[in-house]
Amino acid sequence: MSNELPIVEIDLTPEYKRNLRSLAKRYRNIRSDTQAIMEEIQIGNFLGDRISGLGEN
Repeated sequence: MSNELPIVEIDLTPEYKRNLRSLAKRYRNIRSDTQAIMEEIQIGNFLGDRISGLGEN
């Protein structure tokens, strides 16, 4: 990632961290998989499909 400040700041909840720790015992790559997604979100690249009729158009 570049030296620029992230567009979106991600604040992980204690529950998320606890669940991630528990899941990491079974799924060894979950930390690197979720980190890559968080980096994409931080630079403003929101992943997934937009569902019509919800929220902003």
